[in-house]
Amino acid sequence: MLSKPAVREDKSSALPLYGVVVIPFLLFALRPRYWKRYRNVGYVTPDVIASRRKLCGRCVAVRDNDNFRLVHRPAWFRWLRIPLPSELKDQTLHVRIAGVDAPEGKHFGMPMQPGWEESKAWMEQRVLGKTLFIRPLRRDQYDRLVCTVEYRSWLPPFRKNLSLEMLKAGWATVYTAKGAEYDGMLERFQKAEADAKYVA
Repeated sequence: MLSKPAVREDKSSALPLYGVVVIPFLLFALRPRYWKRYRNVGYVTPDVIASRRKLCGRCVAVRDNDNFRLVHRPAWFRWLRIPLPSELKDQTLHVRIAGVDAPEGKHFGMPMQPGWEESKAWMEQRVLGKTLFIRPLRRDQYDRLVCTVEYRSWLPPFRKNLSLEMLKAGWATVYTAKGAEYDGMLERFQKAEADAKYVA
């Protein structure tokens, strides 16, 4: 009785499957941006700032109109619960929006500045409870992260620069004090501020 010739298993067909499983795992393991969570500003080291990479999170509180609290939520951490108000300091990033100065509320014995309530309402409508993308530029003297901030839009390019939109809407002016950060957008900020004043 003749025996059937042995069939040689083609292992090369399994290579694409290995690639699908192994390559994403390696990228995930070697790129902390995909899994490392920064609980507060103290966790954001100088090398993170120097890398100028973007971080994703959810805005949970708007302070004065040029800063807010953000829960950093990497891709695998989207299920993370939102901190209670008493936990905001230790569980969130305190973000200072780069390049702009906005009306401030009443504090430190100073009266509320004109336009504070309207400016805050504008800010909350666009960022509170929303997913934001921040690029840390430096840490300021108040232990805040000065950041370029973007929020999602339904229109191309599907993200908007928060500083630029504040200037266009007339709810901020270009910040010119020492240590100001613009992330390469100073000319656009100045033009937006000038255009807003012209319309007003």
